[in-house]
Amino acid sequence: MKMLVRANPQSLVSLLLPGAKFKGERDKELQARTVEADLLYNVVYKRRKIILHVEFQRRGDKRMPRRVWEYNVVTNYLTGCSVYSVVIYLVKSKSGKIAESFYREEIGDQVHLFSFRSIKLWEVPTEVLNRPGLEGLLPLLPLTQGGQNHEVVEETIAQLQATGYQDLLPLSYAFAALIFTSRADKLWLKERFENMHDILEGSWAYQEIMGKGRQQGVLAMQQAAIDVVVARFPDLEALARTKITAVDNLERLQHLIVDLSISLTREQMERVLRSLDV
Repeated sequence: MKMLVRANPQSLVSLLLPGAKFKGERDKELQARTVEADLLYNVVYKRRKIILHVEFQRRGDKRMPRRVWEYNVVTNYLTGCSVYSVVIYLVKSKSGKIAESFYREEIGDQVHLFSFRSIKLWEVPTEVLNRPGLEGLLPLLPLTQGGQNHEVVEETIAQLQATGYQDLLPLSYAFAALIFTSRADKLWLKERFENMHDILEGSWAYQEIMGKGRQQGVLAMQQAAIDVVVARFPDLEALARTKITAVDNLERLQHLIVDLSISLTREQMERVLRSLDV
């Protein structure tokens, strides 16, 4: 979701606050140090500068009201700006339960009440996102009410190509995969997007997804190698972390795990680790 809206933030702003103008993201350092909100945007809404705060949820979370309240209050306190909070739920959970869109804290005769906006995409009519100015949100069409069919996927693909947003096709594939889960639908979806392999591979979204996937793979392999060392010789953990985290080649990490696994003594394992300098 962050990748999608970053490509065209005005589309999201226009959906949530019609008439508002996107003016940039809040200072990322501020976000990292103080809050872990998904999105904090500077916007001008009804001639007033405010912060649009958005959280994306795949499923319901009973702690969501408290979390949204915390993000809203902390951001307001640190920036001095009014904050408009929205939670966007992507798919309906099996229980169908979504937390109320308000947070209430009562102590004796004192009551603190905070409300925010919740959007359940499966309850949003497809035509709401299929409007001029919201082209950047077209990949979400299959998640909308009435969007769980092949025709909507085909329409999404056609419109992204026609409006110059074909770089978002990989994200369309990802979102459609949340809905089309039967064996037949999975096969159809895979074949449909494989037919556009050249277009997908050349898009920025594909490159970013693949880059993040590779990075996660490297981190997982590094941790696996470290675990092999710690499980046998805990006193080598510091050396293992220093040496192994410097290796970012997946093939080399695979060989390293094998070499560590067949090291019978502490000396052999230490020798393998120190050989990583070479």
